[in-house]
Amino acid sequence: MPMHEVRVVRQEVEREDLVGTLFHPATPGPHPSVVVFGGWGGGTREGGAEVLASEGFAALALAYIGVDPLPRDLVEIPLEYFAEAIAWLKVQPAIDANRIAVMGNSKGGELALLLGATYPEDVKAVVGYAPSAVVWQGTPSDRWSYRLNPRSSWSLGGVPLPFVRFAEPHPSEIPRISGFFGKPQATGSIFYERALKDEAAVAAASIAVEKIDGPVMVISGTDDHLWPSTRFSEMVIQRLEAHGHPFPHEHLRYEGAGHMILMPNSEPEGPQMQRFEVGGSKEANEVANQNSWPKVLGFLRKSLSVRNGEDSGE
Repeated sequence: MPMHEVRVVRQEVEREDLVGTLFHPATPGPHPSVVVFGGWGGGTREGGAEVLASEGFAALALAYIGVDPLPRDLVEIPLEYFAEAIAWLKVQPAIDANRIAVMGNSKGGELALLLGATYPEDVKAVVGYAPSAVVWQGTPSDRWSYRLNPRSSWSLGGVPLPFVRFAEPHPSEIPRISGFFGKPQATGSIFYERALKDEAAVAAASIAVEKIDGPVMVISGTDDHLWPSTRFSEMVIQRLEAHGHPFPHEHLRYEGAGHMILMPNSEPEGPQMQRFEVGGSKEANEVANQNSWPKVLGFLRKSLSVRNGEDSGE
């Protein structure tokens, strides 16, 4: 919670091609800002963005699937959509165009790392909750396309990005798999681990995190049943260190926590995640959420050069 009450302004994004809501402190700007993404579930994370605004940041809760007129499925989503959103954000009166971070959880964590690597001139810090270090196959709602015609999650310049295809289950594993196509599986971690054995695909689809022009923080739970986010986060840090990344980078690793480590008030909209056991004990998940949030705030303040009290009305 902020040390004192900060009045927050809610501003709709009034463009037909963008779906999102901007929150910012009512105090005079320009403010540092964070673009906030959700994961597979689609929609926006307005609650989390509002919390960030109460802490002195402007925060754009941006949807990219699952809300009209956006695509229904997470398949070849153009990165240019996010570049347009950042361009819109930069010209808002409350925003400091030179201090923009991106933050996402799960598939949104993969996206945040990818945007930081693709648009380093715009993104100055990245936070990935339970992120991926590689681009994965997209998730269409049609079960046959899902298996027989795999496509990338993202595209750039009209070209699909290289991706790693999901591993096929062994016959003995089929009873463990939900029929909920178009969404990740609660047993998915073993299939992601198996898919990582395709070294050529992983090399082609690995996110070039070393291109990020600023600090990086990744957060994971060691009991993530959805995908192996601790391994992915370690891959991110290893790649940054192998390339001599000159900015701070940190992995917050929580023993016994699962996939749903989140910023406050940013639970996925709708019941999709409630259908799955995504790992972690209740106690470990609570510890991870309570411990990580102050560290995320500190990371953002330091990365975006926010002094105590700056941009929050003190």
